[in-house]
Amino acid sequence: MLKLFITMSEKVYAYDTTLRDGSQAEGVNFSIEDKLRIIAKLDEFGIDYIECGWPGSNPKDTSFLKSSKR
Repeated sequence: MLKLFITMSEKVYAYDTTLRDGSQAEGVNFSIEDKLRIIAKLDEFGIDYIECGWPGSNPKDTSFLKSSKR
């Protein structure tokens, strides 16, 4: 899901929740490698904010978020 925000400076900021909201759809099961590839593509597209999941919501999200800290 892509949400756009416009500030007073007329810059459009893109906020993507694919890895949080999108991963909750029936039959969707992103691996950690899938999430890393999706993040790389969203970054290539210039997405300003990428919401990657909820720490503690499930073991896979917790593991992913711990492994991807920079």
